[in-house]
Order: sequence, then C-alpha cells, then structure tokens
Amino acid sequence: MYEVDFLPVDATEGEPNTENGDAITIHFIEDATQAERVVVIDAGFATVGHQVVEHVRKFYGTSHVDLAISTHPDASHIDGLQVVVEELDVAELLVHLPKRHASPRDVQKHFVDIRAVDSLLDTARTRGTAVAEPFLGQSRFGGQLTVLGPTETLYESLLAEQLDQARTGALGHAMTLAAGGLRDLLRNVAAWGYPSEGLAEDVETSARDETSVITLVRSDGRQLLFTGDAGLRGLGAAADHYENLLGTFRTVPISLFQVPHHGSRRSLSPTLLDRLIGAQDDPHTSTTAIVSSADADPWHPSPRVTNALGRRGAALVATEGTAVWSSHRARPRAGWSPVVTAG
Repeated sequence: MYEVDFLPVDATEGEPNTENGDAITIHFIEDATQAERVVVIDAGFATVGHQVVEHVRKFYGTSHVDLAISTHPDASHIDGLQVVVEELDVAELLVHLPKRHASPRDVQKHFVDIRAVDSLLDTARTRGTAVAEPFLGQSRFGGQLTVLGPTETLYESLLAEQLDQARTGALGHAMTLAAGGLRDLLRNVAAWGYPSEGLAEDVETSARDETSVITLVRSDGRQLLFTGDAGLRGLGAAADHYENLLGTFRTVPISLFQVPHHGSRRSLSPTLLDRLIGAQDDPHTSTTAIVSSADADPWHPSPRVTNALGRRGAALVATEGTAVWSSHRARPRAGWSPVVTAG
C-alpha cells in the first residue's frame, strides 16, 4: 500500500502568488517490518506547512513523520518544513548543509536563504530531530527509499557555482518563457499541439535548482520518482544510478514521475525523456506524471513539457490549486477520487 499527496503551493500568507513550490506527503508500508511510514518532501511556504501538518494528521492518522526531506532551500520548498518539524514528531531530517561544503563566512554572505536553513536546523535540534545530508547512496526503510542524487561532489561544484555567481552579480538562467497551463492545454489540445517534439536538447537550469535532492520510493512493485527542481545534470546522473541499482527504465519502469521544476522546459530534453519514460508512441509503461504548479502562474507547466510527456503516453495531472492524491491499495477517502498509478 502507498499513497502520495501533492498539496497545492499557491499562496504566501493567504495571498495568491505565481511562485511555484512543492509540498509532498507519502504514506506507505515498509516491506520488511510491515510498519506504516510517513515521509514529507518539501512543504511549500510557511502557510502551506500548516496544511501539511493537518493533512498528515487527518489522512494518515498520525503526528509522526519518519523522514522529512528538503530538496533545496527555495522559500516555496523549505519554509513550510520548519512548521512541520515544529508541529509534528519528525524523527529525521535530510537537508544539505552548505556551510560544511564551502567557507561558512562566504555562505553566510552570499548563499540565498541561508537563514531558512539555519532556522530549520535550530528547530530540528530543539525538537530532537536527527539531521543528515541527502547525498547519493543514502537509503531508508530497507532500501525502499533511496537518494539518487546529487552526489556530494556534484553538490559542492554547484554550490561553488552559486556562490561565484552571487559574488560577481551574475544572473542564473531565466525560467521558462513558454506560456500556458495544463488545464488550457487539456481543454484545447489541438490549439496547443506541436507538430513535432517541442523540447530542446541544450537546455540548462540554475546551479541552485540542480542541487535538488532526487528521491526514489519503491512500494508494491512500483517505482515513484521525486525530482524537486533538478535539471539535466542532476536528472541524468540520477538516471545512471537508477539503472545501476535496478536495471533499465524499460525493464523497471517509473510508475509515478514528479515532473521536475513545476514543468519548466529547461529541466527536460527529448533524450532524457526517451530514457526515463520511453520514446514517442513507445512508452515503457503507463506513467502518471504529476506537476506541482501554481494556479495563478501562466508559465508553468510549459506546454512543450506537457506535449512531450503526452506523446510518451504519460497521464498528466497538475495541482493548479487542488491537492492531487495518487494511491495504490490505500484506504478510500470520503469525497476524494485517487489518481491510481498504473504500471
């Protein structure tokens, strides 16, 4: 049994916002012990963090979280985790510690949102939550949860790149410029449809986003892949590790795929999607692709991304202001209709 919830990240302090974020909760049975496990991956803004707390209590029937993961320290991903650690019993927190991998003075001066990281660590210490860093090879629950990336070496390289950009005032890559949302795309596929592959091979995302933790969860013979805001560098390396661990994606396909970076066209390429999901009209399996995208954001997900996933047979779902529940053999919820992951 497992169930995965993507809570909408659409507001700061109750005000509509076009900034996207992630707030993901996972509830599954550990194979070896038959114990129920709860994992939280990011928790949006602080206001969303309160919603995550109530969601875990109401639908998972517990105040205990076995593991919380901070993919990277953007406010729309990390701020809510402070609330989760404060209000729930979180056994362990996985979070990168930039001051261990570069000059603490340099990090304090130039690393965006270092205060959020420090505050989260202070809260974890106060609450008795164990802290570790999420690098390749970390695994929990008998290997049912595995960190596929980044490696410590890649993280340190990307951190140095971020700090250098901050010191010199260089700007990172602009975010996606393609307009349109998933609901618009689904309402009028013909109007948005590209006659051929719309994604490019030579896209690049920021060093900061590339530090995102990539997590594999396995349950009921299914593979669930969570990607944060990673781009081609991080995802390509994670794909290598996946295949070293399990075999090719065709023989051991992904059942649930978190579309990286809220559906940005700068995080995926045709070659990478061919590897992860399958070639156009020849998918590895029926994959559920879930996008966490703000309802007020006209830019995410990019129609180039949704088009490319659709061509590969993926069933596309976006939060767009509404929680998305994907489950397999989970207890029914009154008033909810699950997105049942196939494969």
